[in-house]
Amino acid sequence: MRVAINATEIGRNRGGNESYLLGLLDGLRSLPDSGDRLTLIACQAGATILSAQSWPGRFDLVDTGPWSRWPSYLWQQTQALRRTRAEWYLSTFLLPPVIPCRAGVLIHDLSFRAHPDYFPIHIALYMAMLVGWAVRRAQVVIALSEFTRSELERFYPSALPKTRVVYPGVSREFTTEGDLAIDRAALREYGIEPPYILAVGNIHPRKNLGRLLDAYERLRQVRADLPGMVWVGVERWGSAQLQQRARATGVQLTGRVAPEHLPAFYRQAALLVYPSLYEGFGLPALEAMACGTPVVASSTTSLPEVVGDAALVADPTDVAALSEAMARALFDETLRAQWRTRGLARAGQFNWATTAERVLASLKAIEA
Repeated sequence: MRVAINATEIGRNRGGNESYLLGLLDGLRSLPDSGDRLTLIACQAGATILSAQSWPGRFDLVDTGPWSRWPSYLWQQTQALRRTRAEWYLSTFLLPPVIPCRAGVLIHDLSFRAHPDYFPIHIALYMAMLVGWAVRRAQVVIALSEFTRSELERFYPSALPKTRVVYPGVSREFTTEGDLAIDRAALREYGIEPPYILAVGNIHPRKNLGRLLDAYERLRQVRADLPGMVWVGVERWGSAQLQQRARATGVQLTGRVAPEHLPAFYRQAALLVYPSLYEGFGLPALEAMACGTPVVASSTTSLPEVVGDAALVADPTDVAALSEAMARALFDETLRAQWRTRGLARAGQFNWATTAERVLASLKAIEA
């Protein structure tokens, strides 16, 4: 089977989309060679990153040149596909206007449909239009969670028969086995010293960081020994006022953190809090658990499905509940030890090789 993969998210600092693709490619690279031929279609920045890695012989690379916005980017994909002579094309969210082969589309979440108010109106509109078009045209739709599958059923019910759920994995660098001195040196590059409470994700309305800040301030009023707080993530739409308030409260905002430093941030954190209002999966929760860090997560959307019984969950709209969960996870040593053990076991159930195998199987099932 010849598969072309849209890898243009790589090299663009695209957060979860880029992390997912890098993990999927690592998983594909680890599989035994079964004769499948895989071509990666990347923009110039991503091609530079990918070509610097050691790829097995069955991976080809197509460099589409400098990144261009849609619709030009979508036409680039069509032109690249014609060159690859692929039997399958796999892309995240969007498909090009002309697809000379079968297509699968990866759907991380449908937040732009469920909560268009989280986005600038033009982004919500074009994502709704183009993702709907892609879902209708694809032969396979891959959802990252059962929750995302249910959202596909809600917004695109005709896609349900061709939808498959394939969970992401946890990359191998997220582990408890870090060198303390190296970790501390990495943190110092960002001006960070443990202990701290950690939040990871773009500073975006659906990440619910405003209520997290409320919960933190509430807890600080009764706990003089409360650690500081660190937010790892890039600024998104309309977050300037929230960032100003966070800094005034003493939160350290790192912006983007180099991928090789992120495990150190997890390992040295006293706690990860992930109070998102809407998630299609939620990789940071699993990554933190793989590093042995206790997690407080939202009790909504995909997150209970992801963390299972290995984390404390709380209503993300209830500031008092968030504050109480944070206090328990920080100061109850018995509970902390329990969540560490459960978290490591839970994270161990997710790996990229299994993800890659199931993605390929989803395509092959259509051919059978």
